[in-house]
Amino acid sequence: MSHSGPAAAAPTRRTWRSGRRGRRHPDRHRTRRREAHTVGWWSLAAVQVLVAAGVFVRWLDVTWLVPLVQALFPLFGMAAVVLFVLTAALGHRWLALVALLVAVTPAGLGLLSLRSDTVAASAHDEVVMTINLEFGHGDPAQVVAAARNQHVDTLVLEECTAPELAALRRHGLDDVLPHQAGRAAPGIRGTVVRSVHRLAPVAEHPGGRFPSSPDVRVTTAAGDFRLRAVHTPAPLPDIVDDWHAALRALSVWRHALPAGQPLVLAGDFNASSAMPAFRQLTDGLTDTSRATGSGWRRTWPHGKRVPPFIQLDHVLTRGFGVVSDGTVAIAGTDHLGYWARLRVDRPRGTPATRGVAR
Repeated sequence: MSHSGPAAAAPTRRTWRSGRRGRRHPDRHRTRRREAHTVGWWSLAAVQVLVAAGVFVRWLDVTWLVPLVQALFPLFGMAAVVLFVLTAALGHRWLALVALLVAVTPAGLGLLSLRSDTVAASAHDEVVMTINLEFGHGDPAQVVAAARNQHVDTLVLEECTAPELAALRRHGLDDVLPHQAGRAAPGIRGTVVRSVHRLAPVAEHPGGRFPSSPDVRVTTAAGDFRLRAVHTPAPLPDIVDDWHAALRALSVWRHALPAGQPLVLAGDFNASSAMPAFRQLTDGLTDTSRATGSGWRRTWPHGKRVPPFIQLDHVLTRGFGVVSDGTVAIAGTDHLGYWARLRVDRPRGTPATRGVAR
């Protein structure tokens, strides 16, 4: 009997301790879950702040690093939509509401970019193409082939060096586009216009880091139009003021022209519609890629590990209808070539045809 007491008590003590530990485990797990939930919430909130800043900086017309952030707007827009879906799926109601408010803007702009306002093709359409040759390294055979295949009437070549121009001529450029304005130059400084039409140089405007931005009168069977070949500096922090000034100068130039003057600006603008300075330039003009409902048109970078994510190359018009547009890959350059098929503005009373195949 003297041994039965302690022997009987031992299991009871172990059972009590085991039970105490069992009661502690759920509390510990709940605490850890709450901590993980809190850390996850604050992590998503921090990401939300960054994404919101990346989206709404689109309306901030300042220099420094801001234009480079604006260039990433499509990526921020996609991130905003993904963040809304994620926060809603995780049950973070307030975060999901904020994410929805942020995502509405890029989603709406994306839908608007799919709306087309094209016109029917005609026998006298004008095809304008622009290609940045990246220090004159663009494959000359492919450039000439692209001009032939797309039936290009006027071609704007940025960063066209003298050796590159000579190589283009050896591959038949003179047969395809015999007339020239502008000039070749070393490195990034040369801008050349080639055309099937007669070209009458009007002026060579300063182009920031570039010696000139050719301004020519193009004479066609349907009438004359003014063409401005564009190559602005890139919005890098050390030269971003030059970039901003170049876009502003283009806007001043085109506003000085007679209102009824048909007009084309084509080239490497080093800018996208996410940048206020570019949108100010395009106000009152037709951006051909938007007119065709091309959506997220991308021309840079090409041939890199990162796929193209921004449109730097544009054709802007006044006095023309837009039939179609597209891009073409050229080896040796980090830009896709961009072309637009234009028609003299449609007669009064003729409706636009929407969704013309490109």
